[in-house]
Amino acid sequence: MSGDIRNRNRSIMLGAVFGGLAFTLGLLPLSFPFPPIPFLRFDLAEVPSFVALFMFGPGIGFVAAFSHFLALLVFGEWSPIGPLMKFLAVCSSMLGFWAAASLTAGRGLKVCVFSFGLVGAVSRILVTSLANYILLTVLFPFFLDIAAASLAAITGLSMASYAQKLFFVLLFTAIYNALHIPFSILPAYLVTRSLAPISPVIGSPLPWIVSVATSKR
Repeated sequence: MSGDIRNRNRSIMLGAVFGGLAFTLGLLPLSFPFPPIPFLRFDLAEVPSFVALFMFGPGIGFVAAFSHFLALLVFGEWSPIGPLMKFLAVCSSMLGFWAAASLTAGRGLKVCVFSFGLVGAVSRILVTSLANYILLTVLFPFFLDIAAASLAAITGLSMASYAQKLFFVLLFTAIYNALHIPFSILPAYLVTRSLAPISPVIGSPLPWIVSVATSKR
């Protein structure tokens, strides 16, 4: 029982550390806009949660994402909608990683990372598209006109009807979310690979992603 409590406390502590790092990275002036819809931004704040998952597994990864979410609720912009959308994006990506792990276990690291990216992107697009549909049609419909105007100015697309505006804004938002996966997963993988030699020291015999990639089928 005491061992279970220690493991749970360790997981919470590690997740909180990575969540705090995610929040700190989000404060740094390292983000840049997605040109067609500039209020969508690429940032490195998702990387620590992905590293937590790659190193220690989904449990600590989700604790990191939730810790980041709590910090954003208090200190982030457009709270609670902005933090919630980021939380959904990160968690849906990690759910995809987790699902991909069961599909590609034992197939090697390159196949594993590629499948994580592919399934994570599909999962993220599905969840965030539904969330954005609710956001644009129910909660904040004025965002649709802002996004459509920006999209038309950048791409030259003609969007005369409400349905056209909604379709193209959701389409380009999905493209943004798909692009955010490699933007976050590649740095996370590189950090995990650099930490692999000291993995036993920080509490994991092998990085979780390595154990998945090398497990016996």
